[in-house]
Amino acid sequence: MKRQLDDWLENYMRFTQRTEPPTLYHLWSGIVAISSALRRKCYCNWGALRGYVYPNLFVALVGPPGGRKGTAMKIAKTMVQKLDDVSLGADSYGSSQALYKGIINSEASYIERNGLAKKHKSLCVWAEEFNVFLSDRDMNLISSLTDLFDCADEWRYESLARKEEKISNCFLTIFGAITPSLLQAKLTQEAVGGGLLSRIIFVVGYGPIRRVALPFTSEEEEILNSKLNNDLQQIAQLSGPFKMENSFFKKYARWYENSTAADGIQDDKFMGYNSRRALHLNKLCMVISASENDDMLIKGHHFDKALAILEATEKEMDNAFYGLGLSDRTGVYAKFLDFVKSRKEFTWTELLQKLHQDINSIDELRGFIEIGVQSKLLKEEVSPTTSNYVVQKQDYVVSSNDYLINTVLSKMDENIKNKESQNDDKKRSD
Repeated sequence: MKRQLDDWLENYMRFTQRTEPPTLYHLWSGIVAISSALRRKCYCNWGALRGYVYPNLFVALVGPPGGRKGTAMKIAKTMVQKLDDVSLGADSYGSSQALYKGIINSEASYIERNGLAKKHKSLCVWAEEFNVFLSDRDMNLISSLTDLFDCADEWRYESLARKEEKISNCFLTIFGAITPSLLQAKLTQEAVGGGLLSRIIFVVGYGPIRRVALPFTSEEEEILNSKLNNDLQQIAQLSGPFKMENSFFKKYARWYENSTAADGIQDDKFMGYNSRRALHLNKLCMVISASENDDMLIKGHHFDKALAILEATEKEMDNAFYGLGLSDRTGVYAKFLDFVKSRKEFTWTELLQKLHQDINSIDELRGFIEIGVQSKLLKEEVSPTTSNYVVQKQDYVVSSNDYLINTVLSKMDENIKNKESQNDDKKRSD
């Protein structure tokens, strides 16, 4: 069966354009859907030093309660659930042993293009309650997730009976939704230092980007939905190696060799992530290639798309951990920032009414305000009777990136794109 669309991801963005979640939420939901379809059947051979790279991803949508994280996930998840032989995990694993069992039970077979029969164990966890999945009852879970990201040919672990067991040919993609405060509670400084943070792409949003009172699909959208489901099934049939064209190698080599420590996210928490940007980019390139057609060729323009998506996402990624490093007051600072990000402006009295039960003292709250002002998150406007605070930094809109407008978002209606671009310009001018 032939594909019915010229680019799956671009048409997925068109299909979701009239919904409330932030654009980046939809973009990464589509990306993870393709990753889930490809599984360990597809890979890219980077030679003896790096070995095989697989298209698995660890992605977390981060935002306030009611920020439409689950809404974005459900649209793509519904399509993934219709795929043949794709094993979807549950939110409620909650332990490393349950996760191991889920991976073992996902075993499936396929025939490569060269006619060879192979087996793989590919598990795709779509956790709308990511905090439930990241259980703090099992101290081995974080380290296990860190190891499993690399999709080892053979991975060893200790069973409940204290016996060493092994899992061969494993693949794990994780997609979760979580609030900043819960994220901090689950991913502590130990998790940051242990390497899991460097393997997760955090997609930050601040709530609905539009209000849609009647979210019904039109006849045109129903037809597009059917085509998206058909083509995702076609993507799920791919197997074997992705090949890299010279146009890709030239752009990748120029980018990689000219990269410096100043690139990526300028935050000490993300030093490990910055060192793995190339790996994340490699995985994204496979997804972008599979989105377009079945030839499994990674070309120069796939590099351009992947880098544009990654850079757009990184603009807000450091805000996933509101106040990490503020010791036991992290949760309170997260509540402070959740309140700030949900408002265009607010008064001191409104802020105090919101957080008076959480803070230790008035000075602590003034300290949070000072951090916001010094970091240019807030602008203080003082009058003889009151203090008013204007929020200067709001949600980043992908459509401000011209390259993404002309590629990944090219099929979205012009009025939608223009409206988002105008909103983005207004936010920056404010």
